[in-house]
Amino acid sequence: MSATPLQVLTRPFAIEPVTNIMLPDGIFDNAIYGLRIAAHITNLSSSALTNVTVWLESVGDPGIVPVARTFYFASIPAGAAMQVMWDADFQHASPGKPLVSILARADGFESRRSIQQIFVSETRFDAVSNTYTCTVQEGTLTVSGLKGHLPGKRWGHTGPEGKECICPPGGGPVVPTGLTMVWAPNPPFAGVHGELPFADPWWKILAIIIAIIAALVAIIAAALGAGKASFNVGGSIEETDPSVTCCSLDGAASGEPEYTVAGVASAIASVAIAVACSDAADPFWRGQEATPPAAGELTVGERVVAEWTMLEAPNAGVPYATDVSWTYQRITTGATYSYSVTETQTNIHTAGAVDVEAPPQVQAFSPLWVRARFHREDGSLFHGTDLYSFAIFQAPQGLNFVIPLTDDGLGFDPGANDGGYAGSLNLELAYRLLLKYGQTVYGMWRIFLFAQDVNLTKPGTPPEIAAQHIGGFFVASAIEITFDDTLPCPLKAQASIMVV
Repeated sequence: MSATPLQVLTRPFAIEPVTNIMLPDGIFDNAIYGLRIAAHITNLSSSALTNVTVWLESVGDPGIVPVARTFYFASIPAGAAMQVMWDADFQHASPGKPLVSILARADGFESRRSIQQIFVSETRFDAVSNTYTCTVQEGTLTVSGLKGHLPGKRWGHTGPEGKECICPPGGGPVVPTGLTMVWAPNPPFAGVHGELPFADPWWKILAIIIAIIAALVAIIAAALGAGKASFNVGGSIEETDPSVTCCSLDGAASGEPEYTVAGVASAIASVAIAVACSDAADPFWRGQEATPPAAGELTVGERVVAEWTMLEAPNAGVPYATDVSWTYQRITTGATYSYSVTETQTNIHTAGAVDVEAPPQVQAFSPLWVRARFHREDGSLFHGTDLYSFAIFQAPQGLNFVIPLTDDGLGFDPGANDGGYAGSLNLELAYRLLLKYGQTVYGMWRIFLFAQDVNLTKPGTPPEIAAQHIGGFFVASAIEITFDDTLPCPLKAQASIMVV
């Protein structure tokens, strides 16, 4: 009997369950105890598979403790990629690249094992020095002097026409505008270039992890209570102008989707670091190329001081620009070398229009559904495993439900890998929660869509090539960040459904 033709082809990625967002480049960080191990498992055959079970066999780090769960699919279409994920406790995870083993079995086949690496980092905050550190096997990045645009006056206050603009925890997203990064390689290295973190992303990704982890831990503490993260996030940020405004969903009785919107906003804001520090090669790589050390010298430390001006607010899928200046220093056993750059950088994680389809009206208690087609900037479609996507269904009286969107040919998705991401809400099940909050299914439901790109780099890709492919950027979002405090609440529903 042959092995089941189901396989995980790319690296599993981290999902934070309170906000539902993917962490930068899908990297897991043990500063947040509870994370989800998400993966796409693909039917490699030309035929549908039946009675499929998928389960997580093991993780190669005893400090990572997953919750056992078996996924069952009555049928998986030919070529379809199914999204699966497992809750896990990362409190005692070690920085590194542990292996994850996922098993799948279908009728008529033996079990097949997929083994992939995941990336794990360790972020901590030192209140005395007001510095953050992110540790990986290849070294430690320390971030200090973090500057940013703080939220504007409308965040958390009543907006125009009495609309609430609430985005917990009492702050909102900080758009970074400057920082100092110090890299301590482990071990010191000879030659021009040191080893990249995880032999994959640029060093700047660790700085983005620091920024988003700090934001998410605060959000988690607000949602679940203190003590849910392993470090204190109370550091100070030097405020610069202009301030940032943004709005979340109003009247969320359950509260949870408000934290999703807060997480989305924080992730979009934190990506300003990536844009300022360039995708083709970040300041560390470019600084190394410009400062070759003398023969026999070892590089023991590197330092980048960067500041930038946001020419416009950062938003998902938009080619916003920043004016940036940075100085790189290489500290060796024999000398210190410097290199400076002033330039304009533009966000290259752009996208085109989003086409949305939803029924204008449904009878209670039929399912609510939505289909979305996310276009790239050139007009082509994202499809299949290109995206991690979800929708928020908002009930007429404000209760919200987070629903995954997938392009797997199941449910309300008519075809696998055709660029249509679909999801549905079972109103019969939702009604139980609506009753708890004294709400009804009847009336106008609003739908908000979000999508992040996934790092699909194949294992074994040369590090300097793999580093140019980064996942976790929002390419579509119902929320917009703005520097103009006079604008209306910039959270817009992409579809609505009347339930009668």
